[in-house]
Amino acid sequence: MQEATHPTGTASPAETMSFIQRVINVFVNPGKAFIAVRNKPNWIPPAMLVILLGLLMTYLIAPIAMQEQEEKTITMLEKRGMSQDQIDEALESGQAIGKYIMYPSALIGGIVVLLLSAAIWLFVSNTLLGGQARYTQMLEVAGLSSLIATVGMFIKIPIILAQKTMNVHFSLAKLLPENSKDTFLYKFLINTDLFNVWSIAVLCIGIAVVGGLKVKKVWPVVVALLIVWYLGVAALGNLFGR
Repeated sequence: MQEATHPTGTASPAETMSFIQRVINVFVNPGKAFIAVRNKPNWIPPAMLVILLGLLMTYLIAPIAMQEQEEKTITMLEKRGMSQDQIDEALESGQAIGKYIMYPSALIGGIVVLLLSAAIWLFVSNTLLGGQARYTQMLEVAGLSSLIATVGMFIKIPIILAQKTMNVHFSLAKLLPENSKDTFLYKFLINTDLFNVWSIAVLCIGIAVVGGLKVKKVWPVVVALLIVWYLGVAALGNLFGR
């Protein structure tokens, strides 16, 4: 039996489901949610939700993130031979700047990531794979699929606050020794986090549905591109000791 693609046509009420229904279905029945996206895209609500959740997440984890960043900064400045007074002055300046740029950075960063990721996946769908998606459809696909990783992060927040570390994940990196956190392999394997993998799987379904493609044609390309990206990020992180 051939795997079905999803031709466009007259949308039934089930295919034009509400935003709340789309959010619920992206977790329990993503194919159904993305049929609604294909027939009647409405990207603004999921984009707003993702951005607002990102700002809330920033507020909740900011103290831990800033503390970890300060510790890294101190280590870096000590290696440069700076005195304690110079280090204290640098930290004070960093804290003052951080208070002003933290939330604007989270807001602008969230918007930019959404717009760019939708453009990239539209290119993958239409140019590389011969799909017929529209940018508005891909914006909603990117927004809805990212909700899974976002929810995963909120699940981790109590652990982050309890352990006072941002290094909380459910990935294959957990199998590595504790002293391997700064290695290339560790930084790469963190991307196998359960919620990240789930989000990628849903993204592949979304790209396939709105582009009129088969999932088995989409996922190898998406996964290959993401692996290249994760390898690059891990290499840069290892190079600069981050």
